[in-house]
Amino acid sequence: MSVLNQLASQLSRNDEVPNIELAHELANEENHAGIEEIIENLSSKDKKIQYDCLKVAYEIGQVKPELISKYALTFIELLKSRNNRLVWGGMMALATIADVASETIMAHLDILKSAMKIGSVITIDKGVLTLAKLAAIRKENNEVIFPFHSYSITSRIAGQRKFLSTRKARF
Repeated sequence: MSVLNQLASQLSRNDEVPNIELAHELANEENHAGIEEIIENLSSKDKKIQYDCLKVAYEIGQVKPELISKYALTFIELLKSRNNRLVWGGMMALATIADVASETIMAHLDILKSAMKIGSVITIDKGVLTLAKLAAIRKENNEVIFPFHSYSITSRIAGQRKFLSTRKARF
């Protein structure tokens, strides 16, 4: 039986509970075939299935990152999408597997940095988390990441200050 039948959208649900439950079921059972089906459907033409599968994937990563770590390149590819939801979801998945897929992610650091420069708040925040995890793993990673990471944090703080100053002026 297809695991797609258990997705929230396929159950006509507007909440994420079925997706979270499916993720935990797949992780606890170490259902590799089911996880493969979830990953394959990240490119589904049906956006609802696509989004649900992304939610399931990063929820699996939070429980057992090693079960989705071999799909790091798939998540990295999502960072190139024009669809913001796929970008931040891909970054969330990468944040969950950074400890176990660091070499693959480090090899594509430029893509992460690009996504963070133009991404949403979620993309940036999960990108910072991913970079921090990668930097903590190896000294060499830290030396490559730290200059960008420092710039990223400084830019974010400056951007937040500017945003807050304009908000105060309105009220």
